[in-house]
Amino acid sequence: MNHKMLVILVVLTFFLQPVLINAESGALKEIKLPAPKEIRMPLEKALMRRNSVRVFSEENISLKDLSTILWAAYGYTSKGRTIYCFDCAVKIYVLMKDGVYVYNPERHALVLYKEGDYRDVSQYKAPVQIGIVWNRTKGEENLSCAEIGAIGQNVYLAANALDLGTVTTVGFTLKSIGLPKDEVPKIIMPLGHLKHPYKFIYLPFLISNFPRVKFSNVSLTEVLNELEKCKEFGGNLTEQEKAQIIWSTYGYSYYVDFTKDEFRYHLYRHRTVPSAHAYYPLRIYAITKEGIYRFIPNIYDPIYKIPIAFIPIPIPVFSFIVKVKSGDHREVVSEAIDVNVSSSPLIIISVLDLDRTRPKGHDDFSGKEFRWLWYYEAGASAHNALLEAVTSNLSANIYPIKSKETILNLLELSEDKFDPLLVTAIGTSQRR
Repeated sequence: MNHKMLVILVVLTFFLQPVLINAESGALKEIKLPAPKEIRMPLEKALMRRNSVRVFSEENISLKDLSTILWAAYGYTSKGRTIYCFDCAVKIYVLMKDGVYVYNPERHALVLYKEGDYRDVSQYKAPVQIGIVWNRTKGEENLSCAEIGAIGQNVYLAANALDLGTVTTVGFTLKSIGLPKDEVPKIIMPLGHLKHPYKFIYLPFLISNFPRVKFSNVSLTEVLNELEKCKEFGGNLTEQEKAQIIWSTYGYSYYVDFTKDEFRYHLYRHRTVPSAHAYYPLRIYAITKEGIYRFIPNIYDPIYKIPIAFIPIPIPVFSFIVKVKSGDHREVVSEAIDVNVSSSPLIIISVLDLDRTRPKGHDDFSGKEFRWLWYYEAGASAHNALLEAVTSNLSANIYPIKSKETILNLLELSEDKFDPLLVTAIGTSQRR
């Protein structure tokens, strides 16, 4: 073979073959993902349809759908990212039949990490497994897991809107793919088509002392594209806007889910966020100029009282806002997070109720080693507030709590039973 022929073959190989090199030799196989689909489902409908799916068909997921879900999870927009990043210390692995890939959000591409089928890392069989890890050298564990909570929430919302399904599972088995030493596996989300098609019925059987949730005309794709970090908050919110945001953090769906399911923990009226073992141990506090309020999503308590969530009937939701303290305490919250949010018309604080992480007769997840689980849940909850704020053209941001003692004293809660997790501030200054 002469020199010219060799050069031609090398050039053709470069342009025609997607495999450049394998990860171990320093070269990469890259799959450039197509542009994501536009998800036209209104945000509120997506939140109400959010649910966990554990039984999947064998049908493959199209590259277009996978592209859409990965972009929603951790992609870039003209205004930043599709989630709020604390340290951006998170990596997404995508496990498919032919190999393990890393999602590159900057290039919106999949880069081969390892050849081979490792999808059995999950307890639920699905055509794609999404593994999310935390890099311990780049960010703090709990805040990174709050970030993962937002990522997972977007996977839920986008998958459901595309008639796909997913569920959050603990990800320690992801170690079998051979992770770099500084990466800690956190969750695995199987992703696939449902074995049984979705069947939701809109039955807003609600008894409440605050306005009902209204569907906006803002789609999930539009909300994700408009999400941005905000630093200043002011103005006023209507009672409807406050109700929409508070509900989004931890509320119940207005849909009853009659989808056939072979898994025994199937719920019939879902919440806006997932929770480990369906404990739902967070308390949601809303702070305004007038006082501090606690959000009661439903007086029914599946863990401690009546296991009503497992009865396949359109049960009523008894949801309330209860005032626990009068006066303007926004300055105190500002001190606790070391950011001035004293002019914010609405502040949301998520607080972990430790007793609810160790219910009698159930697994105990109250230890410090499990705290990341509840930051995941708090991150998903706070992320919902950011998304809902966009639908009303509001500003919003999430903050870690630097002085938990200050928050506990403000809410008159004891340190041995409660742990404040995140603060979300909402206002009008930058968008209106």
